[in-house]
Amino acid sequence: MIAVLFAIATAQVAQPDSIGPRLQHFADSLVAARPKLPGLILYVKDGRSGRQWRIASGWSDTARRVRLDPGQPLRIASNTKTYVAAAVLRLVERGTLQLSDPLSRHLPADLNAMLVGDGYATDRMTIEQVLSHRSGLNEHPAVASYAAVALAAPKKRWTREEQVRWLVDSLQPVGEPGERYRYSDTGYILLGAILERYTGKNVGVAVRELVDFKKLGLVRTWFETLEPEPNGAGPRVHQYIGGFDSYELDPSFDLYGGGGIDAPLDEMGGFLEELLSGRVFARPATLETMLKARSPDRGGYGLGIFQVDTLGHHGYGHAGFWGTVGYYFPASRLTVAAAVTEQTEGRVAYAAVPAVLAILFPKAPRS
Repeated sequence: MIAVLFAIATAQVAQPDSIGPRLQHFADSLVAARPKLPGLILYVKDGRSGRQWRIASGWSDTARRVRLDPGQPLRIASNTKTYVAAAVLRLVERGTLQLSDPLSRHLPADLNAMLVGDGYATDRMTIEQVLSHRSGLNEHPAVASYAAVALAAPKKRWTREEQVRWLVDSLQPVGEPGERYRYSDTGYILLGAILERYTGKNVGVAVRELVDFKKLGLVRTWFETLEPEPNGAGPRVHQYIGGFDSYELDPSFDLYGGGGIDAPLDEMGGFLEELLSGRVFARPATLETMLKARSPDRGGYGLGIFQVDTLGHHGYGHAGFWGTVGYYFPASRLTVAAAVTEQTEGRVAYAAVPAVLAILFPKAPRS
C-alpha cells in the first residue's frame, strides 16, 4: 500500500510551485486506482510559508453523483477525543479536578454505580488513566451486537447511559487500573459526562467553550445534533461502510465524547495546529502533560493524542473510525490531514500522510 502511494506521489518532478497540482494528481490517481474508494479529501498547510492546499477527488454522494468538495464537513469520529481531552485539561488548569483524582469522585452517580456493579474499580481509576486509555475500561463498540443494532436501526437515538449499560452487560474489565493500554470509547463518553457535570451544558457546548472554538477560528466545527449546525457549514459528506451510506445514521451512536464532532478537514487540521502551537492552554506545561507518551508501544499515546514518526518528521494527532486522519508536525510547522469516504478503505488515509510528505519533501530520508 505505502509503496504504491509513494509511486503515485513521486511520479512527477518536484517543483515548489507545482505542489497543488501534484497533490491533486496524487488524489485523482489514488481514487482511480481503488474502485471501492468513492472519494478522498486532503488538507495540507505549510506554516512556514502560510501556503495551504485543499484537495478533493471523487464523490461525496455516489447515488446522486455529487462531486466531493474539500470544504465539506464530515463526521470525524475519534478525532473528537483530542478536543475532549483538551477540554478536560482546561478544567484541570482551572482547578476543578486533578489528573490524579479517582474517576468515582467526578462521575455522575448513576454511571458510577453501573460500572462498580460490573467490577470496575472506579475509586482506583484516575482521570489521567481514562484519558490515556489505561484505566482498565473495555469499550462498548467492541460488542458485536452494538454495531449490528446501530446499522439495523439507523434512526435509533442512543443515550450515554444506554451505551454504558451495553458495556457492563456484555464485557468485563480488561485489567487493573494502570495495568495496560486498551483503547476505550466508553472512557471518553464518561469524560463527556464529567464535562457536562461541571459546566451544566451538553458536551458539545462544554467542549466549544472550554477549548474556545471562536478564538481558534473554528466556525464550521460542531457536535452534530447537540449544537445548531453553523451557518455556511455546507452539505455533510456521505460516509460509507462497505457500501452502506451512513448519512442518515443517527449520530448518537458515536456522539458523547468518544466521537461527535462534524468539521471540514481544514478546521480539523487547524485545531491541531492551534493546540500544538500552544494557543489552547493557559500554561505551556499543560500541553507537555498532554503530549507525554503513556504507552510508547501504542503510538506513543498521551492524553487524547497519538505520536507519529514518518520520513524524518515527528508529529502528533489522531484518527477516526470513518477514515479521518490528522497530524501536526511542530518542527516543520506542517499540517497534514486526510479523509476517505469509505470506512473499509481507512488505511488509505493513514498511508496518504507519508505520501504527502514525500511530495512536499522529495529528498527527505524515508524512515
